[in-house]
Amino acid sequence: MIYKVGEILNKLEYCIVNKKPFSHIRFGDGGIKFLHAILFNDHKQLAMISKREGLPPEKLNEIFELWGYFARKADYIDTPEVYFNGCFWPRMRTSFKGMTSQTEERMKMWKDLYHRSEFDNENYCNPESNYLMVVKLQNKKNLLNLMAGKKVCIITAKPEVKKVLSGYNVDVIKIVGHYKNQYKNSFDNVINIIKETATKYDFWLVAAGELGRIYTGTIKEHGGRAVDIGFIIEFWLGEDLHPRLELYMQRRMFSPLELVLTQFSHCYKDSI
Repeated sequence: MIYKVGEILNKLEYCIVNKKPFSHIRFGDGGIKFLHAILFNDHKQLAMISKREGLPPEKLNEIFELWGYFARKADYIDTPEVYFNGCFWPRMRTSFKGMTSQTEERMKMWKDLYHRSEFDNENYCNPESNYLMVVKLQNKKNLLNLMAGKKVCIITAKPEVKKVLSGYNVDVIKIVGHYKNQYKNSFDNVINIIKETATKYDFWLVAAGELGRIYTGTIKEHGGRAVDIGFIIEFWLGEDLHPRLELYMQRRMFSPLELVLTQFSHCYKDSI
């Protein structure tokens, strides 16, 4: 079943109130490419991912196994199926360019890849659920509404986000960014902090690439609640949306931390 954003946020709120663990993990097209590369021994793809995400080659299989472990335990994991079932706008590279044929081929393999990876979890969400969580819809709560009055911790390479979130009670754990050996320079420190403080916060927001799925799973494992927000951090810092989203979403005029749907995506609002 593919859950709507409102249902996911309602469960998160329930878990906050009742102090129950929770995790929302998105693998996206990057995760799909990693799974495919591991399962089909695509060494060139793995080398590219390793360099960008700071993953030691000798740790890739361990990371792959941890993804499966935490995916099985997650409250929600994403599915690319939404791009192919007609209930959501298509996956684009830019406003007018579709996916490359290779990316589309990999994403259409998602069921097989998830099965081979033992992602035995059918509580699915939209891969764009991070962006959809900050969309302002009439009479519906979004993530920012949920953050109000809560104690939140963010794992990100961009600690300056704390300034734009000054109206919220936010702590930040800084990690290194892309191409800076995140596993070597941040991973152990973050895991140790999570183990000690997972339940100190009402919930966590994780923006940490491929290792972020392990952080999110570890937070739940230690009694906390975590949402994978990815590039929402860059959006909050004022950066433009990814070109694939520009046709369908835009920054809310008088509330720059929120998004609104455009005329091209409004027809999908009941399914998101």
